[in-house]
Amino acid sequence: MRPSIVPAFLSVSLASVALLASGCGVSDNELRPGVAAEVEGRQLALSKVDRAVEDYCALRSANPQAPPAPTALIRAQFVVGWTQAVAVGELADEQGVTLPSETIDRTAVEESWERLGTIDDDNYETFEWLTWIQRRLGDPVAELGQSEASGEDPQAAIDAGVDHVTDWLADHDVAFNPVFGSYDAEAGVFGGDPLSVPVSSEAKGGDDLAALTPEQVAKLPAEQRCGPAVAPPVAPQG
Repeated sequence: MRPSIVPAFLSVSLASVALLASGCGVSDNELRPGVAAEVEGRQLALSKVDRAVEDYCALRSANPQAPPAPTALIRAQFVVGWTQAVAVGELADEQGVTLPSETIDRTAVEESWERLGTIDDDNYETFEWLTWIQRRLGDPVAELGQSEASGEDPQAAIDAGVDHVTDWLADHDVAFNPVFGSYDAEAGVFGGDPLSVPVSSEAKGGDDLAALTPEQVAKLPAEQRCGPAVAPPVAPQG
Protein backbone atom coordinates (compact mmCIF):
# COMPACT_ATOMS: atom_id res chain seq x y z
CA MET A 1 0.00 0.00 0.00
CA ARG A 2 1.38 3.40 -0.99
CA PRO A 3 1.52 5.65 2.12
CA SER A 4 -0.85 8.58 2.33
CA ILE A 5 -0.04 10.52 5.51
CA VAL A 6 1.26 14.03 4.87
CA PRO A 7 3.68 14.96 7.66
CA ALA A 8 3.29 18.67 8.24
CA PHE A 9 6.83 19.27 9.41
CA LEU A 10 8.37 17.74 6.29
CA SER A 11 5.85 18.83 3.70
CA VAL A 12 8.46 20.43 1.45
CA SER A 13 9.06 17.30 -0.63
CA LEU A 14 6.94 14.53 -2.09
CA ALA A 15 9.57 11.98 -1.15
CA SER A 16 9.42 12.88 2.52
CA VAL A 17 5.62 12.82 2.44
CA ALA A 18 5.70 9.24 1.23
CA LEU A 19 8.51 8.12 3.48
CA LEU A 20 7.27 9.34 6.82
CA ALA A 21 4.11 7.27 6.46
CA SER A 22 5.76 4.10 5.22
CA GLY A 23 6.41 1.22 7.56
CA CYS A 24 9.70 -0.36 8.51
CA GLY A 25 10.83 -3.63 9.92
CA VAL A 26 10.98 -3.79 13.70
CA SER A 27 13.56 -5.84 15.57
CA ASP A 28 12.81 -7.86 18.68
CA ASN A 29 15.94 -6.43 20.29
CA GLU A 30 15.30 -4.46 23.45
CA LEU A 31 16.86 -1.02 23.81
CA ARG A 32 18.45 0.34 26.93
CA PRO A 33 16.55 3.08 28.76
CA GLY A 34 16.98 6.50 27.21
CA VAL A 35 17.26 5.27 23.61
CA ALA A 36 14.31 6.04 21.32
CA ALA A 37 15.42 3.96 18.35
CA GLU A 38 18.39 2.08 16.97
CA VAL A 39 19.32 1.26 13.38
CA GLU A 40 22.44 -0.72 12.54
CA GLY A 41 24.17 0.33 15.74
CA ARG A 42 23.22 3.99 15.46
CA GLN A 43 21.11 5.24 18.35
CA LEU A 44 18.67 8.12 18.77
CA ALA A 45 18.34 9.47 22.31
CA LEU A 46 14.82 9.63 23.69
CA SER A 47 15.67 12.98 25.28
CA LYS A 48 16.49 14.40 21.84
CA VAL A 49 13.09 13.35 20.50
CA ASP A 50 11.23 14.76 23.49
CA ARG A 51 13.13 18.06 23.28
CA ALA A 52 12.40 18.27 19.55
CA VAL A 53 8.70 17.68 20.15
CA GLU A 54 8.69 20.35 22.86
CA ASP A 55 10.46 22.94 20.70
CA TYR A 56 8.47 22.20 17.56
CA CYS A 57 5.09 22.17 19.30
CA ALA A 58 5.89 25.39 21.16
CA LEU A 59 6.27 27.23 17.85
CA ARG A 60 3.31 25.48 16.32
CA SER A 61 1.07 26.31 19.28
CA ALA A 62 2.01 29.99 19.08
CA ASN A 63 1.26 30.16 15.35
CA PRO A 64 -2.46 30.72 14.68
CA GLN A 65 -1.96 29.61 11.08
CA ALA A 66 -0.55 26.22 12.03
CA PRO A 67 -3.13 23.43 12.07
CA PRO A 68 -3.04 21.40 15.28
CA ALA A 69 -2.06 17.74 15.26
CA PRO A 70 -1.92 15.02 17.91
CA THR A 71 1.40 15.27 19.73
CA ALA A 72 1.84 11.50 19.50
CA LEU A 73 1.66 11.70 15.71
CA ILE A 74 4.42 14.31 15.61
CA ARG A 75 6.51 12.29 18.06
CA ALA A 76 6.14 9.18 15.91
CA GLN A 77 7.08 11.07 12.74
CA PHE A 78 10.26 12.40 14.31
CA VAL A 79 11.40 8.94 15.40
CA VAL A 80 10.44 7.15 12.18
CA GLY A 81 11.83 9.98 10.06
CA TRP A 82 15.20 9.61 11.75
CA THR A 83 15.34 5.86 11.00
CA GLN A 84 14.50 6.57 7.37
CA ALA A 85 17.14 9.29 7.12
CA VAL A 86 19.70 6.78 8.39
CA ALA A 87 18.56 4.30 5.72
CA VAL A 88 18.93 6.94 3.01
CA GLY A 89 22.50 7.53 4.15
CA GLU A 90 23.35 3.83 3.96
CA LEU A 91 21.77 3.40 0.53
CA ALA A 92 23.44 6.55 -0.79
CA ASP A 93 26.84 5.13 0.12
CA GLU A 94 26.01 1.86 -1.64
CA GLN A 95 24.66 3.48 -4.81
CA GLY A 96 26.93 6.50 -5.12
CA VAL A 97 24.21 9.08 -4.47
CA THR A 98 25.47 12.40 -3.13
CA LEU A 99 23.96 13.39 0.19
CA PRO A 100 23.39 16.97 1.36
CA SER A 101 26.21 18.37 3.44
CA GLU A 102 26.25 17.41 7.10
CA THR A 103 27.05 21.04 7.84
CA ILE A 104 23.87 23.10 7.64
CA ASP A 105 24.05 26.86 7.42
CA ARG A 106 22.04 28.64 10.10
CA THR A 107 20.41 30.85 7.53
CA ALA A 108 19.13 27.78 5.71
CA VAL A 109 17.62 26.42 8.92
CA GLU A 110 15.92 29.71 9.71
CA GLU A 111 14.55 30.04 6.17
CA SER A 112 13.21 26.47 6.28
CA TRP A 113 11.14 27.16 9.39
CA GLU A 114 10.44 30.89 9.31
CA ARG A 115 6.79 30.31 8.40
CA LEU A 116 6.35 28.32 11.61
CA GLY A 117 8.01 30.75 13.99
CA THR A 118 11.26 32.24 15.24
CA ILE A 119 14.38 30.08 15.38
CA ASP A 120 16.63 31.22 18.22
CA ASP A 121 19.54 29.89 20.25
CA ASP A 122 17.22 27.95 22.54
CA ASN A 123 15.56 25.87 19.81
CA TYR A 124 18.18 25.98 17.06
CA GLU A 125 19.60 22.52 17.74
CA THR A 126 16.15 20.97 17.29
CA PHE A 127 15.45 22.65 13.98
CA GLU A 128 18.93 21.97 12.67
CA TRP A 129 18.26 18.27 13.34
CA LEU A 130 14.84 18.42 11.67
CA THR A 131 16.40 20.15 8.67
CA TRP A 132 18.96 17.33 8.45
CA ILE A 133 16.12 14.79 8.30
CA GLN A 134 14.19 16.97 5.87
CA ARG A 135 17.09 17.18 3.43
CA ARG A 136 17.82 13.46 3.46
CA LEU A 137 14.19 12.62 2.79
CA GLY A 138 14.05 15.00 -0.15
CA ASP A 139 16.08 14.87 -3.37
CA PRO A 140 18.29 11.90 -2.35
CA VAL A 141 15.23 9.62 -2.24
CA ALA A 142 14.31 10.48 -5.84
CA GLU A 143 17.93 9.95 -6.90
CA LEU A 144 17.94 6.50 -5.30
CA GLY A 145 15.00 5.52 -7.50
CA GLN A 146 16.10 7.28 -10.66
CA SER A 147 17.71 4.24 -12.30
CA GLU A 148 14.49 2.25 -12.03
CA ALA A 149 12.09 5.02 -13.04
CA SER A 150 10.70 4.79 -16.53
CA GLY A 151 10.77 7.92 -18.65
CA GLU A 152 11.03 11.30 -17.01
CA ASP A 153 8.23 10.94 -14.47
CA PRO A 154 9.61 12.40 -11.22
CA GLN A 155 6.92 10.65 -9.16
CA ALA A 156 8.08 7.28 -10.49
CA ALA A 157 11.60 8.00 -9.25
CA ILE A 158 10.26 9.04 -5.85
CA ASP A 159 8.13 5.89 -5.58
CA ALA A 160 11.10 3.71 -6.47
CA GLY A 161 13.29 5.51 -3.94
CA VAL A 162 10.67 5.09 -1.22
CA ASP A 163 10.54 1.37 -1.99
CA HIS A 164 14.34 1.14 -1.69
CA VAL A 165 14.30 2.80 1.73
CA THR A 166 11.37 0.73 2.98
CA ASP A 167 12.99 -2.50 1.79
CA TRP A 168 16.31 -1.59 3.39
CA LEU A 169 14.67 -0.97 6.74
CA ALA A 170 12.73 -4.22 6.46
CA ASP A 171 16.00 -6.11 5.89
CA HIS A 172 17.90 -4.50 8.76
CA ASP A 173 17.45 -4.35 12.48
CA VAL A 174 15.28 -1.42 13.52
CA ALA A 175 14.42 -1.30 17.21
CA PHE A 176 12.10 1.13 18.98
CA ASN A 177 12.03 1.82 22.69
CA PRO A 178 9.21 -0.16 24.38
CA VAL A 179 7.88 3.14 25.72
CA PHE A 180 6.45 3.70 22.25
CA GLY A 181 4.67 0.35 22.15
CA SER A 182 4.10 -1.39 18.82
CA TYR A 183 4.43 0.71 15.69
CA ASP A 184 1.40 0.85 13.41
CA ALA A 185 2.79 1.73 9.98
CA GLU A 186 -0.60 2.52 8.47
CA ALA A 187 -1.67 4.85 11.28
CA GLY A 188 1.79 6.32 11.79
CA VAL A 189 1.59 6.00 15.57
CA PHE A 190 2.91 3.80 18.34
CA GLY A 191 -0.01 2.00 19.91
CA GLY A 192 1.51 1.95 23.39
CA ASP A 193 2.62 5.58 23.54
CA PRO A 194 0.68 7.18 26.41
CA LEU A 195 0.68 10.41 24.45
CA SER A 196 -1.28 8.68 21.70
CA VAL A 197 -4.29 7.92 23.90
CA PRO A 198 -6.92 10.58 23.27
CA VAL A 199 -9.12 11.29 26.26
CA SER A 200 -11.90 13.34 24.72
CA SER A 201 -15.05 11.43 23.81
CA GLU A 202 -14.81 12.32 20.13
CA ALA A 203 -11.15 11.35 19.84
CA LYS A 204 -11.57 8.01 21.59
CA GLY A 205 -13.23 6.63 18.49
CA GLY A 206 -10.33 7.48 16.20
CA ASP A 207 -7.88 4.59 16.01
CA ASP A 208 -5.83 6.39 13.35
CA LEU A 209 -4.62 9.68 14.82
CA ALA A 210 -3.80 10.97 11.36
CA ALA A 211 -7.47 10.66 10.45
CA LEU A 212 -8.84 12.70 13.36
CA THR A 213 -10.93 15.66 12.28
CA PRO A 214 -9.85 19.19 13.24
CA GLU A 215 -12.70 19.23 15.74
CA GLN A 216 -11.45 16.04 17.39
CA VAL A 217 -7.88 17.32 17.53
CA ALA A 218 -9.07 20.61 19.03
CA LYS A 219 -10.71 18.70 21.88
CA LEU A 220 -7.53 16.87 22.84
CA PRO A 221 -5.95 18.09 26.09
CA ALA A 222 -3.20 20.66 25.56
CA GLU A 223 -0.47 18.14 26.46
CA GLN A 224 -1.72 15.83 23.68
CA ARG A 225 -2.19 18.55 21.06
CA CYS A 226 0.64 20.03 19.01
CA GLY A 227 -0.62 23.36 17.77
CA PRO A 228 -3.24 25.95 18.70
CA ALA A 229 -6.69 24.92 19.84
CA VAL A 230 -9.15 25.40 17.00
CA ALA A 231 -12.52 26.67 18.10
CA PRO A 232 -15.43 24.79 16.55
CA PRO A 233 -17.37 26.76 13.94
CA VAL A 234 -20.13 28.93 15.34
CA ALA A 235 -23.59 27.75 14.41
CA PRO A 236 -25.53 30.32 12.41
CA GLN A 237 -28.10 32.27 14.41
CA GLY A 238 -31.75 32.22 13.55
